[in-house]
Amino acid sequence: MLIYILAACAVILLIALYRLTGHSRKAFYGLCAGLALAGSIAYWAWPQGEQAAEPLTLAQQNELARQQQVFALWYKDYQKDLTELDHNWQWYHHILESFKEGNISLQTVHIRLTQLEQDSAQLTARIQAHAAPLELSEYCYDLASTVITKTSAYAAAQHKAIALTRAAADPARMPAEDPAEQSRLLQDVMLRESPVALFTAEEITAIREQLALPREKREASPQE
Repeated sequence: MLIYILAACAVILLIALYRLTGHSRKAFYGLCAGLALAGSIAYWAWPQGEQAAEPLTLAQQNELARQQQVFALWYKDYQKDLTELDHNWQWYHHILESFKEGNISLQTVHIRLTQLEQDSAQLTARIQAHAAPLELSEYCYDLASTVITKTSAYAAAQHKAIALTRAAADPARMPAEDPAEQSRLLQDVMLRESPVALFTAEEITAIREQLALPREKREASPQE
């Protein structure tokens, strides 16, 4: 497409130059020769697109396939952790909402949050104990480590919110007697301590692209 635009511009430029030279053929031919020379130099100096990547050797393909398998197993466990994090957070909100609607007592809220706090602590410890697979390349290992760091921080923040809400729901320490006011106090803790959303899609996508075979990368790229 670019070459057609340049060609059209060249034609327009030649017409303009022909008129500017007073219709002198000798001057016009000299300008044409100069433009042709400049065009040739620009053409050969212009990048001709990315050179085709050298085909992977069988050993490189096997190594890439091995890393794909390692990452797939690691990511499967990681998704389980995400599912549990989401389950805990939904249950946390369900407990508070049930109390707000008057379906459960403050004592029940405290009991359920106590159990949830224990489950959250175990999950957080498990996530923080995870490590990126050493079998991955340095680039992918660093990305996986970033994912773990982000997820660990999110899990810890989630656990903190649950723990502080459980403490605030302790009937022996609750300063308010009216259930509506009690609910408002617990909601305040939830709003103040809730962690920001967890974003790891960028790192996961980068790892997948890095581990994709050349053919897979071409098929995944958008059509021009």
